[in-house]
Order: sequence, then C-alpha cells, then structure tokens
Amino acid sequence: MNQKDQTKSVRRIPGVTLEEEKKMLLDVLAIADDNLNRARASVESLAEELHELKEVYDVEDKEGLALWFNTDARFQQVRQELLRMERSRRKPYFGRIDFTDSNLLKKECYYIGKAAITKDAADLAVIDWRAPIASVYYESSLGACTYSVKGEGAFQIDLSRKRTYEIENDELKDFYDSDVVANDELLTKYLARSKRTVLNDIIATIQQEQNEIIRMKPQHNIIVQGGAGSGKTTVAMHRISYILYNYELEFKPKDFYIIGSNRILLNYITGVLPDLDVYGISQMTMEQLFIRLLYEDWDIQNFTVKKLNREDKTSCVKGSFSWFHDLENFCEHYEWDYIPRQDVITEKTHHLLMSSSLIESLLKKFHYLSLPDKLDKLTEHLMAKLENEIYGKYYTYPADEQKRLLKYYQTYFGKREWKGSIFELYNDFLKEQNEKGNSVLLPGTEFDLYDLAALAYLYKRIKETEVIQEASHVVIDEAQDFGMMAYGALKYCLSKCTFTIMGDVSQNIYFDYGLTDWEELRSLMLPGEFDYFGLLRKSYRNTVEISNFATNILQHGNFPIYPVEPIIRHGNEVRIAGCNDGEQLIQETIDTILKWQEKEYETIAVICRDEEEVFKLSGQLRKSVELREFNAETEEFGSGVMVLPIEYAKGLEFDAVLLWGADDKNYPADDGFVRLLYVAATRALHELAVLYTGKLTDLIAAPVSEEKKQKYLVVPPKKAVRSMPEPDLKTNREIELQRAREGHAEMELRNRIGPKRIVVQSPKEEKLSEKKQTAKSMPEGSEFGTMPETASLRPLGHSNINLTIRWVAKKKEYVELTNAYGILRITPVSRDTMRISFSREPIGNLADIPSELMETARPAWKCREGKDRVEVMTEKLLLRIDKKNGGISFITPKGKLLSESASMPRQIENSAKSQTWTYFDWSKKEVLKARGTTDKRWTDLKSTAKYISLSERPGRPACIMSNSGYQIFIPGGRRTMCCTIPMYGCYVYTEGEKQIDYFFKVEC
Repeated sequence: MNQKDQTKSVRRIPGVTLEEEKKMLLDVLAIADDNLNRARASVESLAEELHELKEVYDVEDKEGLALWFNTDARFQQVRQELLRMERSRRKPYFGRIDFTDSNLLKKECYYIGKAAITKDAADLAVIDWRAPIASVYYESSLGACTYSVKGEGAFQIDLSRKRTYEIENDELKDFYDSDVVANDELLTKYLARSKRTVLNDIIATIQQEQNEIIRMKPQHNIIVQGGAGSGKTTVAMHRISYILYNYELEFKPKDFYIIGSNRILLNYITGVLPDLDVYGISQMTMEQLFIRLLYEDWDIQNFTVKKLNREDKTSCVKGSFSWFHDLENFCEHYEWDYIPRQDVITEKTHHLLMSSSLIESLLKKFHYLSLPDKLDKLTEHLMAKLENEIYGKYYTYPADEQKRLLKYYQTYFGKREWKGSIFELYNDFLKEQNEKGNSVLLPGTEFDLYDLAALAYLYKRIKETEVIQEASHVVIDEAQDFGMMAYGALKYCLSKCTFTIMGDVSQNIYFDYGLTDWEELRSLMLPGEFDYFGLLRKSYRNTVEISNFATNILQHGNFPIYPVEPIIRHGNEVRIAGCNDGEQLIQETIDTILKWQEKEYETIAVICRDEEEVFKLSGQLRKSVELREFNAETEEFGSGVMVLPIEYAKGLEFDAVLLWGADDKNYPADDGFVRLLYVAATRALHELAVLYTGKLTDLIAAPVSEEKKQKYLVVPPKKAVRSMPEPDLKTNREIELQRAREGHAEMELRNRIGPKRIVVQSPKEEKLSEKKQTAKSMPEGSEFGTMPETASLRPLGHSNINLTIRWVAKKKEYVELTNAYGILRITPVSRDTMRISFSREPIGNLADIPSELMETARPAWKCREGKDRVEVMTEKLLLRIDKKNGGISFITPKGKLLSESASMPRQIENSAKSQTWTYFDWSKKEVLKARGTTDKRWTDLKSTAKYISLSERPGRPACIMSNSGYQIFIPGGRRTMCCTIPMYGCYVYTEGEKQIDYFFKVEC
C-alpha cells in the first residue's frame, strides 16, 4: 500500500485522553500479538518442512535439493520477519501525528514506530518511522506543511498534533504534545537511563538537524562535523536504514560498506543495525578495505598489517595529501615512460596513423582510466585507423602483410595485461621519495594503513584489467582518524561510490596525520552542486557538568574548535582525586568501580593512556573486580567493566568513566594531548572521575583565559540545505497520457517530414496477406519467416525479477545455479557446444540433443566459482555467469561473442499460457540469419521480428546463425520467434514450454 493510498483510506481517529490512548495501545498490542502468532506458526511449519525434506530426499536428489533451497530461503525470510515483529512488539510505537489532508479535507491520524504493524493489507495500525509521511513528525512544525512520496509527488497537509509516548512493559506511562519532537524535558528522561535503553529509544528522539541528514538522498556525498555525543554514529546507522527502506530498488544491503578505525568501534556501532531492521551490511576497518581492493595480489600467508607508529614522525608523512599527490605524479611519469607517444607512421606508405598530439589528447580524455584501459582506448583508435589504411583503395596490402600489420599494431602501445609487481613499484616510489629527502623505510612484508592505501591506488591505476563492482555507498565513522592519503586513494578506487562521512576534528587523536580541519576533504569529496557539509551542534551524551569539564580541556588547545551545545541535563560534578602513590591509585580505582556498580551502571570504562598501561592495570584490578577481556580485534561492546586505551574508547560511550593516570607526564600541555584527554572525558554519560598521582596535568589544572576561549571559537554560519530539486512527479495515469501525447506528436512530425507512413493492417487482414505472399514458397501451414502481430511483440510486464545467484551445485554432467526466480542449468554437450536450460520449477525432462550437435565422447569441462561470477569452460567455449544478475556471457579464446542482457537475461510466464523470453545483447553490426526447414532457406533477422520454428517438425531445431562465429539452436516442437527490434527488445521467444532451453555452438 503506497503512501498516497494510506492518506486516502478512511480511518477512525483515536481519542486524545489518557484512557483513550491506553485503549489504543491495547488494540495495537493485540494486533501485534496476532501477527506474532502467525509468524511463529509459519516459522515452525517451514522448519518442519525442512526436516521432512531432509528425511525424504537423498543428498544427490536434484529435485529435493531445489525444494530444500527454496524452502530454506522462505524460512530465512519468515524468521527475519519474526525478529522484526518481536522488536516492534516490545514497544509498538513512540509517536503520533494528527493532520488534515488538504485535498480530501479529512482528518487523519498515524502512530509511528520502529516498524510497521498491519492489521491487514489495507489497514496500517502503525507506520514505519522511515515512511515519507513520518518525516513531518521529525522536521515540521504544527500548521501547513508538505511531504514527498517517491514516484507520486508532494502532498500538502495541515498538521494539528505531534505526540510522543513513553511506553514500558506494555503500559503507557506518559505522553507529551509538543511542536518540537523530543523536547529537552523528554530527552533528559531518555538520556538519564542506562546506555542500552538509550540505544533502543533513539528513534523516538531524532532531532530535526539529525533527521535532515538521515533523509538526504543517497546520490549525494555528505560530510558531517559533530561534537562528542552529537549522535553522528546514530545518524549514520539510521541513514542506512532509511535508504534501504525508501530506495529498495537502487540499494541492497550488500551495496553498503561501514568503515571504522577498529573492530571494537565497528562491533559497537553495527550492533544497533538489527534493531533498525538492517542485515547483511559489510563492515571493516580502513586497512581491511584497502586489502580487499588489492584482490589476488594480497598474500595472507606472507604479508601482515602493522599499526602506524605515531612516535615515528618520518612515517607519519605518508598520511598527508601531498604524499598522495606525489604518488599521483609518480604514476603519471611511469605511464609517460610506459606508453609510446611518438607519431605512428606506416613503414611502406609513410602514412600517419596517429599523431603524438592525438595520443596526448586521448590520454587526457581518459585520464581516469587504469593503464590497461588507457592502452585499450589507444589500441582501439589505432586499429580503426589501420583498417582504413590496409583496406583502402590507394594501396593494396597482400593478405600475409595485412595479418602481420594487424598483429604488430595490436600490441603497439603495450599488452593489456601488465606483468609487473605493484609491491616492487611501490618500493620504487619510496626510493624516489627518499632521494628527495622524505626519509621513509621500505615496508618489506609489513604494511601500515597508508602503505595499503598506496598499494590499492597502484593496483587500480596501473594493473586493474577488470572492474569489480564494490559498494555503492560507503559510510565512514570517526573520519578524522584517517589522513588525506587514505581519502585520495579511496576516492580513486571507489570512484562510482557516494559517501557519508561522519567525524569531529576536535577528536583527532592521530594528530600527526589525521584531519585537523575539513577543508581538504571537502574539496575532494564534495565536488557536486548538491553535495553537503553539515554541522551537528547539540550534544546528547554528557551531563552539563561533564560537558563543561571537557570543553575546558579543549580550550587549552591552540586550534579552532566547533561549538558544542549540551542538552540541559545535570548530574554530579566531575570528581578529581590525587593519590599519594600507585598503590593508593589502584585502591581508589577499585573503590570507585564498586560504588558505580552499586548504582547499577551497566557499562563502566577505565580509560588509560595506551595499551601497555591497559595490560598492566588490568592484571592488578582483576584481583578485586570482574573485567571484560580487552582484545583489539575481537572485543565486542557490552555490559561490565572495560579497561581500554583512549585509542579504542573513541566513538564509544559508557554510563560511567574513570580517567586513569591524568598526570602531566601522561598528558603534557600539547595540542595532541588536548584532543586525547578531550576524547577520554567525553565518553561518560552520567559519571566521570579523574585519578592521578604526582602533578595533575595542566590541561585540567591550569585556567583558560576568556580571551583565548573566544579567540579560537569557530561558529560557521548555517547555510540552507542545498538539495537536488524534486522532479514534477506524476501519477501513472498522467504518465500514460503524456506518453500518448508525445507519440501522437512524433507521428504527426514524421508524416510531415518523413517517408510515407506504413499503414498497419488489422491482425486478421495481416495474417491473410502474409499467407498469400508466402503460400507459393512455403509448405502449407508453415509460418517460417513471417512477422508476428505487432501487439504480441512487447514482452509481458513483470514484477521485479531477482536473478541473483544464491547457490551453485556442480554435478557430474552439468552445473546448476539457483536463485529466487528459478534454476539455471549449464550442460557441456561437446567441446564447442553448451546447453542452457532454465525453469521456475525443478528442471523437468528436456528434449533430446539434436543429432547435428551430438558427439560420442563426453567433453572435458571445468567449473570455477569466484566472488562475483561462475565460469563453466570446455576446450573451445567459456560461459561466464554474473552472480549479481544471472546473465551469461559466451566467450572463446578470441574474445566475447555474445551476452545475455544484464538488466534481465530471461523471463518465464506460465499464467495464461507457457511463454519464455531469453534476452540477448546483439550488436547493431552483427548479421543474424535464421534457418528454415532446409539449410537452403535462410531469412534475415536484422531489425525485425520473425517466426523461425513451429511444431510441425519436432526433430528439427530452430537455428540462429551469426557472422560473429556462433549458432543458437532451439529444440523443435515449440513455436519460436526471434525479435531484434530495439524498441521491443532483442530476444528469442518460445510458446508451449514452461522452461527455457537452447544450445550455443561456436565455430571451431
């Protein structure tokens, strides 16, 4: 049910008193319980069905395997739906909007929750917070306002009420009517709870400035500066959820990457995703992402990743933008030396094929391509010039010389496959930098983040021959942790992606190579007119006392800072305690933790300066306090006491934090340590204690002058959000009428300036005319070579067909690839022929192999499965199946011959009658012919649609032959038509069979 239909449906307006609201809650809970019971029954039924299939069918039984896969897919889907229902049942809704539709002039009311709760298909008891109309709850004031629905346009309403609810244990505790969602009073209540509760209730407290970022279009790049506790991470995760809900056709979970600085942070921030009904998002550190982009060149056995040593100032230079520009220049010089640039002149005729200036202009035009792709473009241009030369009329080249010239110039600019090593090339770059005075050690087999970034860039620019589609949208949290070198490489390697980048430059603890401001990153990542830089000013994490304490630390630095506006929530003052010695410091730490545990704080952190201090302190505390083990790679955020370094605490938040060892030796008065201490102090939600021995650091003890506080405060003016204008969206009926008007206008124009109009006869007259014309030359009853009725050329409409390959099963004689739509079977028939079969159901009996394709011996063949494709190969033919769309490419050692359409390779409709369509990407230059009942009759298939087989001779297969060197055979006994008219699509159509079945044969 679309949003417009929702607003048109007649709904009973609930009451507004406490008693009426309580009754409404009971009604919604009853609906949710009914839905839950049905979902649980479905899960149990499918689980039993899976068990029965396992008992009844043998492992080798192909029919049973197909049934198992289909049932298991439904089981996983229903189980995921059950989990979603269970989450929404715990707190069915948190908000309500009352409004009057300006068109219908009827009052409407919607309750808003984490997920939709439906009474039936036409009655929504609760709408999803991501639904378009829910946006007015977050960002509109009472009165006239509008919301937009994708594909339907904008709707104007008069908003009369926004209500927020407190619901606990199926009981309505309270509700608030306010023009502003989650005012400070309500926010204070939420934030005063434990950390776990805050995460669960965050959807109800999304603020307008946060909602603005969440709902921005995913086609835009955005950078968000937000202070500690401003909800950056929450906004990023909700943005992913919003995009997947509202752009489900353009984005799937696999199209997102979440990038963080360490595994603890990633485990923490992605832990909220299941609560947002989001599954299957890839999450990785920046190092892991660059390793991924190295593909087969990364040897996990021989190479290791090392942390960047902040103490090594010479190695920190690798994180700068200037270092990236140096790498760019190095690659430009390498390409300059690698690619010949002089005039290309033929030996005998001395004709100029390509001038050096043309080569230079082509290289500038295709500067964004990799070296192999640049060579391809140059070679393609050169070969076109060469063909004009050797086949021209002014000079005749003998056949053997033509062959020699073609072979020579095919690799004139270099072979497409680059044979070098990117690791050796990177060492050459580092040696060159050392000669220029940038002293950097060669990495050997241990690589830090910026080594990996450089290697990924070199791979993409110098070596890559086949582009692999990675993510479509990348979310980077704690973005200030990474230097511009990483972003330069990332922008080049993932040039087709858009980015959501969240960070706080005041929390840059990697001060020698991280981001101290956003200017360089903005110029790199926000080139578009509609890209966006946002500022989150409010802090929802700390109490006023903790926030003021942290701001005082930050103001000791000699760098500009962004303003932070804390929510008015008071708590205890920050406790600062000096200890006489280390023994007293340990005891004071233990006593503080035990007191916090008595207050039932669920998450407590003891934050140390570095990992060495963590391991030393943990051993002493463990005697008196139960601790969570610290492991940088496997640790997950959870309840209990954690002892961890500042580096791994960043991005996290705890009910209570103890800052350990805050003396002047651990935290000297330096800008870098200002940021470290600020990060540590802002991790606390409710309580903060600072313990030390010796002298307290001046970053806490020394006062800050008012002049300095004001001098370094940066308050950029808030600009209006620049977003892409919404198109004038129309209804389906309006679109249909517009197309009809355009068609009539085009027809009139052609009648005036074009050739004489062809009058199309009625289907009955057309059939009679065709029969008369073909009766003399064709056997009675045959329609070979005749055109079908125009109305039957356009394939039937369909819902979204999902042909993504889910499972691959290799059998002795064939390979089966299963997706949600059906089963694809590839059967090698001979060394030059393969059979392609596809069915919505388990593949049944297939027609016999035509005698002209039969071979006595079974061919030798191989199957290879990769990350994004499956390959089935014989001696002469390779079939490459794209896992994402299920399309097949037919390849020989000479190159690709043909591909099925990537957008939709095949379609089957069994409703009214059995029909199949197989879509091919035939090129305009290709000459296609179809064979009739004898090899002497061939009909041309260029830009036409013709029947090429009927059911009179079931033993005789239909045959389509291409001048590119292949043939397609369709078994006889079915009505077959081939269409090559672009406006209808290029396809082979069959009627009378429930499965697609054809043979592909190459010329040997």
